Amino acid sequence: MGYGANTYIIRVPDPVMFPEDFYLRAYEKGIGGIIIMSSGSDCPYEGAYERLSKRIARVYEQMRAKGIAVNRLKLTTICTVCRAAFLKEISEMEKAVAVI
Repeated sequence: MGYGANTYIIRVPDPVMFPEDFYLRAYEKGIGGIIIMSSGSDCPYEGAYERLSKRIARVYEQMRAKGIAVNRLKLTTICTVCRAAFLKEISEMEKAVAVI
């Protein structure tokens, strides 16, 4: 796939497993941007996407309070075989963090 060597993919059963402070600590440690790619309402874990959406909304509030640009975190729904959408999201995030 065509994305930068500085892009890391972490595969997890469901992104709702990460607590709110995970994202803030990642930025403190130098991570430029985070894309949470989820299967959305197709998630096999009942209610997980709704909990994740609410969690990320709270993270956005905390980011604003700390002066971290919210465009450095994106929650998106992408199916596991959508290569073009996957690469588009990575490209957009690369552009967003390039101005940091």
